[in-house]
Amino acid sequence: MARDSYDDDRVVVIEKDSTNGIGMLLLGLAVGAGAALLFAPASGRETRERISREARRAGRRVKSMTDELGDRVADQVERARFSVDEQVGRAKDAVQSRVDAVNEAVSASRTAASHARADIERAVEHSKQAYADGRRAYGERTRRTSGEPGPMSDELHPRNGAEGAEDGVAGQG
Repeated sequence: MARDSYDDDRVVVIEKDSTNGIGMLLLGLAVGAGAALLFAPASGRETRERISREARRAGRRVKSMTDELGDRVADQVERARFSVDEQVGRAKDAVQSRVDAVNEAVSASRTAASHARADIERAVEHSKQAYADGRRAYGERTRRTSGEPGPMSDELHPRNGAEGAEDGVAGQG
């Protein structure tokens, strides 16, 4: 089975639910950190300071992870956009080459039709001329056999001023 060249490109799939797993991970981290702080043997003040510190740290991690995730998604979207643009360009080029081929074929067929028409017109003219020559020859032959004045032999003798007369002298024969 032949493969088109555009099938070789990588396919990028972006899932809508991919952020749900990260959100659950972050929620689990926050709940675990909070539980660890609550069950730790420390004074209230130390526990509050530790919770505050861990919350800031978790906030920085979440921000870092969301920034990284955003960068990844943006990069994947850009790659997908580039791939689509490239495939659209290839499709446009393919369509244009087909349009050009059709235009060339139409032009060639018009030229061939024009030549064929000229050939047919020449053939019709030759046929008309041959028909007229045949009718003229038939008429002359009919006149000869019916006794009308005219040449009596198969050989037509030129008359005074007739075409084909040589030296202005009637044919002798």
